[in-house]
Amino acid sequence: MTDPWYGKTMGQSEITNFLTEQATGVLALSNDRRAYGIPMSFAWDGDGERAIMDFGFAETSKKREFIETTDEFCLTVYEWEDPTTWRSVVITGPLTRLAEEDVDEDIKAWYYDVAKDIDVSSGIVELEWYELQADELSGVALYE
Repeated sequence: MTDPWYGKTMGQSEITNFLTEQATGVLALSNDRRAYGIPMSFAWDGDGERAIMDFGFAETSKKREFIETTDEFCLTVYEWEDPTTWRSVVITGPLTRLAEEDVDEDIKAWYYDVAKDIDVSSGIVELEWYELQADELSGVALYE
């Protein structure tokens, strides 16, 4: 696509590079025709084409309720400088819980460095690892 207003479609290598550079996005969930978008940090595993996320759940978590009722998950990752300089990628696919031992130590180290200011020692928040497997990846960029 070459429409200068809309941007250009990103190729696979551009998408992979972009997702590797980023650390946050908005995860879209649904429940009985209600939408719920939450900011999420993630680590991109380009070889497995998946986003690895560590979810924090409180006892009465709306997030957990929506995860259990969502069939197809969507993570939107974007970078915006101004109206003529931006990029965005949408990752769509299933979300699967991971066992702690199934998460690569490098990803854990990176993730805990990003989230170092979050105190989970109180036990109020329960942490669980998840992966969003990319069934579909699409990206658009606009640069003038």
